[in-house]
Amino acid sequence: MERRANSKLHACDLSILTCGPYGNNIPNGVQHSSSSTCIEQNKNQIHVYLRVKKIDAAIEELYDICDDNTLICKPPADAHCMRRLKKVFKFSKIFGPDANQSDIFNNIVKRKVLSFINGSNCNLLTYGVSASGKTYTIVGTPDQPGLIPRALEYLFRTLPPLPEVPHVKPTALGETIYLSDSQKQVEKDANHVLLTISAFNSYRKQHIQTYRVMQERLSDEPVAEILSDATNISLGVWVSFAEIYNECIYDLLIFKPTAQKRKRLALGYYKGDAYIKDLTSIYVKSSSQAYQILQYGLHKLKYAATSLNDHSSRSHFIFTLKLVFSSSAQEAYSVNTFTFCDLAGSERFKKTQNLGIRLNESAKINTSFAVLGRCIELIRKSKGCPSSIVIPFRESKLTQILQKALLGYETISMIINISPAKDMFDETQHVLHFSAIAKDAKIDQQPIATTTFSDYIENDNSFSAIMLEEEALQNSRIDELETRIAELIENIEQQKVHNKEEREYIMATYKKHLAAAHEYWENRCRKLEQIVDMNRLDRKKITTINLDSSLSSDEENKNQAYFDKKNPNISRSSLADLQGELVELKRQHRMKDAEIDQLLIDKSDLEKAIKDTKAAHANLEMECKAVIKNLQNEVDNRQNIINTLSFTYENYSIWVDDEYEQILK
Repeated sequence: MERRANSKLHACDLSILTCGPYGNNIPNGVQHSSSSTCIEQNKNQIHVYLRVKKIDAAIEELYDICDDNTLICKPPADAHCMRRLKKVFKFSKIFGPDANQSDIFNNIVKRKVLSFINGSNCNLLTYGVSASGKTYTIVGTPDQPGLIPRALEYLFRTLPPLPEVPHVKPTALGETIYLSDSQKQVEKDANHVLLTISAFNSYRKQHIQTYRVMQERLSDEPVAEILSDATNISLGVWVSFAEIYNECIYDLLIFKPTAQKRKRLALGYYKGDAYIKDLTSIYVKSSSQAYQILQYGLHKLKYAATSLNDHSSRSHFIFTLKLVFSSSAQEAYSVNTFTFCDLAGSERFKKTQNLGIRLNESAKINTSFAVLGRCIELIRKSKGCPSSIVIPFRESKLTQILQKALLGYETISMIINISPAKDMFDETQHVLHFSAIAKDAKIDQQPIATTTFSDYIENDNSFSAIMLEEEALQNSRIDELETRIAELIENIEQQKVHNKEEREYIMATYKKHLAAAHEYWENRCRKLEQIVDMNRLDRKKITTINLDSSLSSDEENKNQAYFDKKNPNISRSSLADLQGELVELKRQHRMKDAEIDQLLIDKSDLEKAIKDTKAAHANLEMECKAVIKNLQNEVDNRQNIINTLSFTYENYSIWVDDEYEQILK
């Protein structure tokens, strides 16, 4: 099947007008943080827009919006800025506190959705400090629908009615597959199950009612008109929803009980482009269904309370729309994507007061922003030639997913959200400096290669079939190496986590066993000592009796005479009984001595057993350390494999570039 770059649909919206150039009204004596060239006038720059949150405080105290493109910051006296100078930041367009959701959509997103319908791939990011209004901008409320609900309504009102069941499905590699009858039913059931599961069903009616209110508010908004003939065209809209949490990717459209551990998804590579393996795609035939799917994923996002925001997102979410076009008559198809990315709240430890898990989340979030900033900074320094330097896309999952857009193969725009609150001034400065870097980044708009093999032969006979086949093999090998490297990196990360958990479990188990054994033997020894003490008391009593019985016969006779005189009623038979009792006590005394000797032997055996147990524990601890060392060696070996594969990949890349230059010569 021949691959087409653009959909056969052609849509037009007369309400979209071309924006004129923006002014440059900047007062004298202020510091410039970026060039004054407008992004709308230079399509090789990332489009960066600013939205200022509406609060009770007056914005003029800290910020001055000079015109549609210029923001001046006036640091307060207690600001932590290195230099308390006024700074100017330039944007494609600035939306002040009085701007509503409709203004944002009509000026930024509407033309992008129209381009998406006409065959372009688009990316829209929202970025800002926690509690600056990012999620409100992109999701909105029933009274003020956000960018995603408005885009869904615009898209589905423009497209012709979609079928109940899909005919074609997009793949993760950007291609399509025709569905059999059984596969169509599977996709229909997946949609039905996700919308009617019990865990989400309690919210479903609420979301349906909410979207109806949104639809009523948007019913008068103009939409595009399809000008081309769509009679023999099969259309389908598919949605996917992913989350990047602590540098791990999760699927938000998989239903699992909350007790089950979520499955981590890995990144794969195809022709140098990253994609998320095994990510769920759900077919939707209406904007209402797409909105319900969006809300289902939002319910599964990682949220937590910080001191800046009671409901702060702890992860980046990536909501993707795919428009699939297929024409069996022309044997052509295309897959267009529109990606909404709501970045996690940028925040600093001193303001959020995060501890433990929250602190680790903030560290991961800030690290991903740092990598994104470095990538954009290097793209800016490369002056439109990113191939001239090494850009660290691989250091973050977010930048790997956005790599294609950042390199100019897809359109990308960013909405910066700020709050004019005084206590958030320092954090807002970091966001504005990041936006200045992004605005100045010039990217080389790369056309997507859509020429077929027959076109090469027709246009240039110097490209032989052998060279094309060799190049295809090398590209395939490079893709395999990239995928293998990504898998090994993912395996190493998982192995590190597994090793840490196993080590902690082993140490906790041995500590528990050692404490139990120590307590057991301590109790045994304590009981033995009590028995020995009791036996010593008995021995002392018996010794006293023996001493009394060893008196001389004269003394005994005297005592006996004295006793008889004082106790004439006691007979000699009673004395015989007492003597018999004395003999019995002596016998018991000898038995107690034997028992004490045996207890002392048992005590010695117990002390030896305790010593042996401690020695065994020491041996087990040494074995545990040996196992940990072996696991660490295995991790090092895997890292060496990755380095080897990376070196091989670089050699292949250099070889391919050299061969390509030779071919061009």
